[in-house]
Amino acid sequence: MNVLELTNKVRMEAEDVKRIGLPLDAFPQKLQDIIFEVARIEQFDLEYLTMSMLSAAAIAIGNSCHIRIRGSWKSCPALYVILIGRPGQGKTPPLDYAFRPLQEHDFLQVSKFIEENKRYAELNAGNKGNATDTDKPVLVQTILSDLTQEAMMRIHNDNQRGIVILVDEIMGFFNSIYRYNDSPLLTQLLTAYSGKPLKVSRCNNPVPIIIPHPCINIIGTTQTQRIGELFTKENVSSGLIDRILFLHPKNRDIPKMEENPDAGMQGNDRAESVYRKWKAIIDKLLALEPDHDEKGVIIPKVLDMSEDTYRCFAKWKNTLIEKANSFEDERLIDSRMMKADSNVARLALVFQLLGWACDEIHMQHIDVCSVQAAIRMYDYLELSYQSIKSHIQTDSMPPLKKAFLDLIHPDFTTADAIKAGAEIGICESTVKKDLAKMCEEQILQKTAHGVYKKLL
Repeated sequence: MNVLELTNKVRMEAEDVKRIGLPLDAFPQKLQDIIFEVARIEQFDLEYLTMSMLSAAAIAIGNSCHIRIRGSWKSCPALYVILIGRPGQGKTPPLDYAFRPLQEHDFLQVSKFIEENKRYAELNAGNKGNATDTDKPVLVQTILSDLTQEAMMRIHNDNQRGIVILVDEIMGFFNSIYRYNDSPLLTQLLTAYSGKPLKVSRCNNPVPIIIPHPCINIIGTTQTQRIGELFTKENVSSGLIDRILFLHPKNRDIPKMEENPDAGMQGNDRAESVYRKWKAIIDKLLALEPDHDEKGVIIPKVLDMSEDTYRCFAKWKNTLIEKANSFEDERLIDSRMMKADSNVARLALVFQLLGWACDEIHMQHIDVCSVQAAIRMYDYLELSYQSIKSHIQTDSMPPLKKAFLDLIHPDFTTADAIKAGAEIGICESTVKKDLAKMCEEQILQKTAHGVYKKLL
């Protein structure tokens, strides 16, 4: 164990990282050091900062590299992420920090475009209106905040590497999608997540925009009391909810501000030094150059899993399949669980390339450690999802149903449920119907004939 590893281990114990469940030890040592330093200097929440950095890294990688999951099934590292917390909990500052290198990259692209456009205009003026052989400059942008479907497609067409929809209050974005019943933006986002080509026709142009390899990321924040707006029947049935990674930190205290003004002043130089380290990692990922075919279409580099890595991934996936196969009633199968492999594979790709960007591992293929890190990170995020789902369901639950659930033990039988129902005036037939319904709502899980388990 080197000095940095030892230092990070001590920090984890001091910050009680094990209690919150964040698998920070699975991250590259260099990045762990940056995360601890930034959290200390800027007084950021560790969980928000870590997830924001993972998302930023995924965007920096974009379509430069894909992971082969199985056979012809390949995936870009695009992630859909929502950071959830109470007002003032500090969701936005770490998100802004993590994305600062990408914002600066976009600013440079704007400056470059202005200069190139100026030269292009001068060339055209010199030719007195005759066409030149020089291609018209294109503004390449990565970060989008307010957009329509056509604008998203146009910007992604100009930046085949990938884009991110970055919205501080994400519910405003999703609600705007549903403002018009015929809005195809949600359909395009679901199609993009699956890796299928996107196509949109334009009113003033007979040639449609086609994105062969979509890579669209989403990240934003919302308050705990608003997240329930997203869990509509349509979003659940369409599979949108299954694709989103939710972060609801275990540590929900609003951080206190440092009262010593000298401490704030003295931290400026150190803060910039640490930021430069983070920026160097993102810049190294942005420098990954994919190939292009003769038509200019991007050709991502594909990273395969090593034999040991594939066995590790398949073994994990098979445990989920076995769990699904144990249910005779297909309505009881958790659709989110069956889609977990896609997010785990994407996280594994991000972990592998973060390790490479930190000069700690290679980027020839996906290692076992990257898949193991991805599984741990996904499991940690699933606890957040369960926490949020429990909050939403409990918050909207009728008082009688709440009272019924309070009376039964975590594991119970049909007879126990009938007895609990009788105590609050619910008849036996209604109890049995409610048990089946609550299993469909994933409030309960039927573990055997006449045996149930509370999921909330």
